[in-house]
Amino acid sequence: MHGTTKGGTAYSLRRRLMVAMMVGFIIILSVVSVGLWGYARNAANSTYDLLLDGASIAVLERISMTPEGVAIDFPPSALEILGLAREDRVFYRIFTGNGQTLTGRSDLPLPRRGGKNPDSQFYDADYSGETVRFILRGRQIPGPKAPQWINVQIGQTRAARDEMQRDLFSNGLLGLTALAVIGLIFVRIGINLALRPLSGIEADIRNREPSDLAPLKATPPREVESLIGTINAFMRRLETSKDNAQTFIADVAHQLRTSLSSLRGQLELAAEQKDPKLAAARLEKASDQVGRTIRLTNQLLSHAMVIHRADSQLRDRVDIEALVKTALEEIIRDDVDSRMDYEFHMDEARAGDMVVAGDAIALREALRNVIDNARKHGASGGLVRIELSDQLVAGNPAIAIAVEDNGPGVAPEEYDNVLKRFYTIGGKGESGIGLAIVKAVVEGHEGTLSLSRASGGGLRVQMVLPVGEIKGDQV
Repeated sequence: MHGTTKGGTAYSLRRRLMVAMMVGFIIILSVVSVGLWGYARNAANSTYDLLLDGASIAVLERISMTPEGVAIDFPPSALEILGLAREDRVFYRIFTGNGQTLTGRSDLPLPRRGGKNPDSQFYDADYSGETVRFILRGRQIPGPKAPQWINVQIGQTRAARDEMQRDLFSNGLLGLTALAVIGLIFVRIGINLALRPLSGIEADIRNREPSDLAPLKATPPREVESLIGTINAFMRRLETSKDNAQTFIADVAHQLRTSLSSLRGQLELAAEQKDPKLAAARLEKASDQVGRTIRLTNQLLSHAMVIHRADSQLRDRVDIEALVKTALEEIIRDDVDSRMDYEFHMDEARAGDMVVAGDAIALREALRNVIDNARKHGASGGLVRIELSDQLVAGNPAIAIAVEDNGPGVAPEEYDNVLKRFYTIGGKGESGIGLAIVKAVVEGHEGTLSLSRASGGGLRVQMVLPVGEIKGDQV
């Protein structure tokens, strides 16, 4: 299983997981090793401190007071106990409570806190060029005149202790390392099992035909379920886009072939006419056919553009009031000879605040088609009325755009048909795509489109657009 970094270099997800786990095990081993080293040192000290303690007790028990002074009968057993550590050297000193050395080395280092203490005091100190473990133990010795405090100090080099500490540490670390290796093996097995479904999905996609956009049928683990859902949603959009493109190409081919065939027929009839007046009439029909073909081509391109932008799901802050006024200005400017009147109504308190999250270009195209449809099908010299109002869609705020004309209108049973592509009523050289474009734009904005009878008797077209989540700058 491979991925790609921002720089485009492929990396292995399995390797990354293994490296992460190895780093984790190394950190754990490092922390445990510090604790294990301290534990081994304490264990070695505890073992050999018992020997020192036993030797000091044996020496103290053989010290007595006589009328002549302190009598020391150094027990051989004490030296035999300490001789168990063959590589170590032993130092000792027996001295009184006021520091007078009775026997042994007088320069042995004392603990920082000495004094008369009947309990054993263990400490490490440097002596004779190496670290030595000492014990200091004292006892009040009764005598014929008066009791006297006697201290016994015994030191032993650390060779045996250090060797025992290293053995305990190395054996413990070896066991931990073995556990870590076994753990990494199980981690590797676990990663392979976890990634196996992804490998199956990868093989499924790799072995497909380019035109196969069916959803993935694999049952993904819960952690990547959303990823598979996103891939399936993307493939459904691709499938829809491909179907739309195929339908559009088929429709364009059919409509253009029909229109061009009609044009060719008119031109051939004009060429065959010997009467100049009849020939001119044929040429005029051919010219009208060229105009219809151009309008049809523009409408088809507009429809394709709207479908593409709906797939892209572009959303900006769109001022509907400004959009309607701009569309009206363009239509009036392009049709200055028309005697059609236009009315625009909205709540003045809402001026500048009729805003939705949408695609400004697609919405402008839809508005132009609705108004242009009302202009063409309205009564001659009639009125086109445009109204903006607030509405609710499933409890959410929305803006309704209603366009009415006072023409003959459309029979209610034809409402669904006139929203279909290439469906026309009454001829007039229409392409039959205008309201289909409007429907596509409204559906792309998750809004609703409805047709009804206008108050003036014509057709009322109403688009209701949810306000949506408005982001970005106003368009």
